[in-house]
Amino acid sequence: MENNPVQESAAMPETVEPVNETTSRMPTITRYVNERDANAALQNMKTSKDGSAYVVRFTLLVRLLHLLLLVAVTGLAFTGLAQIFYANALGRIMLSLLGGLEKTQNIHHAFAILLAALAIFHILDSLESLFVRQQRPPMLLRWIDFQNFFQMQVFNLGLTRKQPRFDRYSYEEKAVYWLVTLGILVLGLTGIVQWFPIQVTEFLPGIVIPYAGIIHRWEAILVILVVFVYHLYQVLFRKPDGSIFSGKKTRADMQMEHPLELEYLEKAAAAAGSPDWPVRIELNLSDDTGEEIKETESASRDTSAPEGS
Repeated sequence: MENNPVQESAAMPETVEPVNETTSRMPTITRYVNERDANAALQNMKTSKDGSAYVVRFTLLVRLLHLLLLVAVTGLAFTGLAQIFYANALGRIMLSLLGGLEKTQNIHHAFAILLAALAIFHILDSLESLFVRQQRPPMLLRWIDFQNFFQMQVFNLGLTRKQPRFDRYSYEEKAVYWLVTLGILVLGLTGIVQWFPIQVTEFLPGIVIPYAGIIHRWEAILVILVVFVYHLYQVLFRKPDGSIFSGKKTRADMQMEHPLELEYLEKAAAAAGSPDWPVRIELNLSDDTGEEIKETESASRDTSAPEGS
C-alpha cells in the first residue's frame, strides 16, 4: 500500500553494528540506498511558504485507501453492533435506522466486501514491494522493534534518559497493525461461515456455525476496542496527528516521533546525484542527548554542593 523510500532493500538487508567505544558511543544501522530511493527521499523533503520544513509522509493513494478503510471499519462496527445488541433498546433503534435486520445484514456484507478488497490490494501491494521493488514492507517486525520495546520500558521506569529512535513505524504502531490484521482475518473467516452456512456444512460439521458466531461477535468487540478506543486515543488525544489525512508532518514532529526515518530521508536525499549506487548510509540507533542532560545535572549538583560537606 505504501511506495515509500524508507523501506529498506530486501536484497541488501540492513545490519546493526555494535557500539565501538573508541569511535562512538552509539550503535548504528547500515542501509543501502539506490538512485530511485534517493530521488524519492529528496522529493519528500519539502519547505513551506513560511520557510518551515516538512516531510511528505503519505501519498495521496495511501490517504485515500486509509479513508476507505475508515469507512469500511466504521460501517462494519455500526451494522455489526446493531445485530449483536438487537434485543435491547439501543440495538432496536440502530436496526430501525438501518431499515431492519435484513437490510442491516446486506449493508454489513457490502462493507465486508469493501474491507476484503482493501485487504487483497494491501497484500498484493506488499508482495509487489517485496519481490518486484525489492523493499521490505515497513510493517514487518524486526529484531530492533523488540529492542526498542525493552529500551522504552527501561526509560519509562526512569532507569535511563535515552529513548529509542523510532523509524517509520514504532513497535507500538506495528503491534496495533498486527492485532487488527489478525482480528480482521478471524472476522473474515467466521463471517464467511455465517454468510454461507449451507455451503460450509457440506464439508464441515454443523457445530462450526454457532461457534463461528460466538467467535465473530467477541472478536468484533475486541477489534472495535482496539481501533475506536486505543487507536483513536493515540492519534487524537495522546499525540494529535493528522498526517494520514494531510500527508504532511513537520520536521520538528518527525524529529520527535520518527527521528530514525528523518535521518534516513535527510541522508538519502543528500546522496541524490551520486555517481555510484547503491550508497551506504549509517543511521544512529540511539541518541546521547539524554545522557548528556544527566551528566550536566550531575555536574551541576557537584559544583553547587557546599564546601566541606
